[in-house]
Amino acid sequence: MQRLNYVRVYTDADNLTDFEDLDCQLVPTVFAPPAPPVAVTSPMAASGVLFLHAPAGWSDPAHPAPARQLVMVLSGEFEGTAGGRARKFTAGDVVLLEDTDGPGHGMTALTDLLLAIVQLAVG
Repeated sequence: MQRLNYVRVYTDADNLTDFEDLDCQLVPTVFAPPAPPVAVTSPMAASGVLFLHAPAGWSDPAHPAPARQLVMVLSGEFEGTAGGRARKFTAGDVVLLEDTDGPGHGMTALTDLLLAIVQLAVG
């Protein structure tokens, strides 16, 4: 089975923000008949989709995510910080932001950056 890797940013039981490496299974599915099967994950309910552009050098200090959301890097590179740690994310990376309370995460655009953000439905 194929797996999709992504990074979760969350607030733990001690009210600290951290990174967690996760993956989900892609299952062969007849997704768009009559096309042949493709590998897909289980659906997640979404409440909105937006795109974000930040110029190289743009930076935001630690803040909670405004909503539970998936962030997909379409182009560029950024450094994310959480719990005193830093990680780089580049085109093709997927980040699940769930740190809607606590100290939150920070972000610096290392290059011009284009993100697709899918706000996930509550519940």
